[in-house]
Amino acid sequence: MTLSPPTLKPKQPSKVRIEGANSNLLSLDNTGPIQMGFWVPNRVWATAKFLVPLRDAIAKKKKAGALAPLRPELQDFKTWVTSHSVYRMWVTAMIDQANAFVWSLDKETRKEIKGDGDVLWIEGYNNFFEILNEIVTTSPAFNTTAMVGTPMNGFLAVAMATEAGLALFHDTQFNLQFRQVLDAWNTFLKSSDSLDKLDINDPEKEGSWISKAAWEAGVWDQMVCDDTKPGYGYNSWNAFFIRKFVAGARPFHGDPRININIGCETTPWQYENNVKLETPFWAKDVNYSLLDLFGGQRQWAKLFEGGQIYQGFLSATHYHRWNAPLDGTLVRSWVEPGTYSAQRPGQGEDSGTWEGTESQPYLGHVAARAIFIFEHELCGYVALICIGMVEVSTCVIEPSQFIVEEGSDPISITRGTEIGHFEFGGSTHMMVFQRDRVRLEDWAVNAVQHQNDPNPTAMGSIIATAIANETE
Repeated sequence: MTLSPPTLKPKQPSKVRIEGANSNLLSLDNTGPIQMGFWVPNRVWATAKFLVPLRDAIAKKKKAGALAPLRPELQDFKTWVTSHSVYRMWVTAMIDQANAFVWSLDKETRKEIKGDGDVLWIEGYNNFFEILNEIVTTSPAFNTTAMVGTPMNGFLAVAMATEAGLALFHDTQFNLQFRQVLDAWNTFLKSSDSLDKLDINDPEKEGSWISKAAWEAGVWDQMVCDDTKPGYGYNSWNAFFIRKFVAGARPFHGDPRININIGCETTPWQYENNVKLETPFWAKDVNYSLLDLFGGQRQWAKLFEGGQIYQGFLSATHYHRWNAPLDGTLVRSWVEPGTYSAQRPGQGEDSGTWEGTESQPYLGHVAARAIFIFEHELCGYVALICIGMVEVSTCVIEPSQFIVEEGSDPISITRGTEIGHFEFGGSTHMMVFQRDRVRLEDWAVNAVQHQNDPNPTAMGSIIATAIANETE
């Protein structure tokens, strides 16, 4: 269909820091096999490479009369939105505002994507639900761009940054309804039908996670697999996603009596010292607010006032299990519910700023997350916060014995013990330390300088050393 551009005010140049190399914007020329520091696209072409084939496939099915009806969960979601006028207004406005953004792009960007036509246009209200329906009935595809493994975020990346999108995805009732969509997708990804892109009979098919390109990108480096069995030995896409390292691949280094290890394999992202108990975390991306990170649990947040935070990022290709970072006790743990497709309100939607990585610190305060608080004899209290991002909404503490309720007795823990995992997608995590108890390693303190490291920091690496030990 042919669409005319809406009337817009001139777009002002972005003043936000943009990740990338050379031109400071990812492009088809400067992207690597996997951009470990990026989770979703910060260039229109990356989203377009996902949306165009998906929209073409939907149009082809429509023309042939073969478009599958909405799944019950999607039909229920659409019915709920349609029957609540405010939410229907917001969804419609979000679509219009996302489409308007495309027309505001500079000539250079539009020239770069001209072969894709109206790449980011969502044709209308019904098409919005049709695209969601297609996403939740297919498994994420591997590719060699920044847009890898997170198709729903590829669809919503621009829309969720609009004024209407911000309102929707920060709304409790809307998130409760949208959760049904994510649950439907989760159910599919845990079924054998989701193994289409781990097909040992056609390893080079489009989107294959067992292709030569996937191997070269490190998807299987030191990971458990059996290339003689269907699905490489996995019974679902989600089982593949939370695959384990082979035995001995990630030893825990240092002396457990004085060292804390990193319990989640991540690329460094950010560090902050002298963390405040309460701050306006939504105003600047560098702010952390302990009270909000810990879900309003003041008694636990106060333990870390004036302390240090390290934050790291997980690509969809990373290891997504969590391991205890120390020898000591686990004194409290819980899953804090939160948003799914929210981003920092002040982030905006300029080129380079609509990807979720820019909102990582913010998401630690509002997104669904698993929170663990440990105690170490010399290092004091140490927190591990594992945060879901966008469709990565499921945070699982497992085995259940590691769920420690308020008032329950602490349980002994040994470093390296598995304590849970994310499900389906890229994510982020934080480690929080008490004031004047530990010295963090240089790579953690200088996290920003390591955001584009080609490989994540290996799980089991030393992140902190007890100060008491250094002064003896």
